[in-house]
Amino acid sequence: MKSKLKLIIWPVIYLVLIINVCISFIFVFRSFYYRSIFVSGSSMEPTLNGNTADRVDYGLIDDHDYAIKNLKRFQILTTYYPFADSKDYVGGYSRDKDNVIDTNEASYKIKRVYGFPGETIKFVVDEEKANIAKSFINPYCEEAQFYCKEAIQFEVKGPNENDEFVRQSLKFKRKINPDKIMTYQNFEYHLEEEEYWVMGDNYSASSDCFNKKHPIYRDNIVGVLISIEGTCKIISNTEVDPTDDGTKISYKCTKKKRHWPTYY
Repeated sequence: MKSKLKLIIWPVIYLVLIINVCISFIFVFRSFYYRSIFVSGSSMEPTLNGNTADRVDYGLIDDHDYAIKNLKRFQILTTYYPFADSKDYVGGYSRDKDNVIDTNEASYKIKRVYGFPGETIKFVVDEEKANIAKSFINPYCEEAQFYCKEAIQFEVKGPNENDEFVRQSLKFKRKINPDKIMTYQNFEYHLEEEEYWVMGDNYSASSDCFNKKHPIYRDNIVGVLISIEGTCKIISNTEVDPTDDGTKISYKCTKKKRHWPTYY
């Protein structure tokens, strides 16, 4: 009887040890290879939650060159902006110069990439569907948002002279203000070398390339979103000094609650 128990117990013990070693390796790899981030602001709603008054999403980004070089259209990335009124950097941004950014600051913008260097991006509006969307009393009800999404179409033209605009399928969630739909009508922008077009999923409240009518540069891309692992509370990190001009305060993610990861 004892010999039979040993035959059962020892394999179970070995299996548990192997599982523990594998889990430990995964956590060590995660900690050293990826960078932790949290979602700040509402620009990626309803895809990602960044409501700082309550709980916000947190997860991982891959900030290695390989991940950035192999960006796919509509992937979610983290970036900061070369705009004169941005509060996410100090002193402005100049091409071919070092970017001044507090690496302890977790307020990088999280956006979705629409266009790549050399491409021309274009928005086209279906006016009939736009008018239907505006007819609803609640502009953010499910039916109104359906017509909003159907009203705004996105097209991309490649860098070659004979390339034509190709309509892209926008399958991800978006939040759109019906009154702003017509601002997208026939908007077109050609991206030069090292320029990218990024936007938030919340078309109603996102400071992004469309809002600024200006692309970001390759140097502005911080990393590519890998997963959302849970939610946390954001509090001001008093151990880190604010930036010189006082526009930026550092924050930290506390009281983390994990859930099953959502991968992107």
